[in-house]
Amino acid sequence: MILRSYKSRDCKKLINLFYNTVHTVNEKDYTSEQLDVWAPKNIDLRKKE
Repeated sequence: MILRSYKSRDCKKLINLFYNTVHTVNEKDYTSEQLDVWAPKNIDLRKKE
Protein backbone atom coordinates (compact mmCIF):
# COMPACT_ATOMS: atom_id res chain seq x y z
CA MET A 1 0.00 0.00 0.00
CA ILE A 2 1.25 3.44 -0.90
CA LEU A 3 0.00 6.37 1.17
CA ARG A 4 0.09 9.90 -0.12
CA SER A 5 -1.32 13.28 0.76
CA TYR A 6 -4.84 14.23 -0.24
CA LYS A 7 -5.26 15.96 -3.59
CA SER A 8 -8.36 17.85 -4.68
CA ARG A 9 -8.82 15.40 -7.56
CA ASP A 10 -9.58 12.75 -4.89
CA CYS A 11 -12.68 14.57 -3.72
CA LYS A 12 -15.32 12.84 -5.88
CA LYS A 13 -13.98 9.37 -5.15
CA LEU A 14 -13.83 10.01 -1.41
CA ILE A 15 -17.35 11.40 -1.32
CA ASN A 16 -18.62 8.37 -3.23
CA LEU A 17 -16.76 6.04 -0.88
CA PHE A 18 -18.23 7.80 2.16
CA TYR A 19 -21.77 7.76 0.73
CA ASN A 20 -21.62 4.09 -0.25
CA THR A 21 -20.10 3.06 3.07
CA VAL A 22 -22.67 4.91 5.18
CA HIS A 23 -25.61 3.66 3.11
CA THR A 24 -24.39 0.05 2.93
CA VAL A 25 -22.95 -0.62 6.38
CA ASN A 26 -25.67 1.20 8.30
CA GLU A 27 -28.80 0.36 6.30
CA LYS A 28 -29.96 -2.19 8.88
CA ASP A 29 -29.78 0.23 11.80
CA TYR A 30 -31.00 3.54 10.36
CA THR A 31 -33.84 4.75 8.18
CA SER A 32 -33.24 6.01 4.64
CA GLU A 33 -34.01 9.51 5.85
CA GLN A 34 -31.37 9.31 8.57
CA LEU A 35 -28.79 7.96 6.14
CA ASP A 36 -29.56 10.74 3.66
CA VAL A 37 -28.95 13.37 6.34
CA TRP A 38 -25.72 11.68 7.40
CA ALA A 39 -24.50 11.15 3.83
CA PRO A 40 -26.56 12.99 1.22
CA LYS A 41 -26.41 11.85 -2.40
CA ASN A 42 -25.86 15.30 -3.89
CA ILE A 43 -23.04 17.26 -2.33
CA ASP A 44 -21.79 20.60 -3.62
CA LEU A 45 -18.20 19.68 -4.46
CA ARG A 46 -17.15 23.31 -4.69
CA LYS A 47 -17.40 23.47 -0.90
CA LYS A 48 -15.25 20.34 -0.41
CA GLU A 49 -12.27 20.93 -2.67
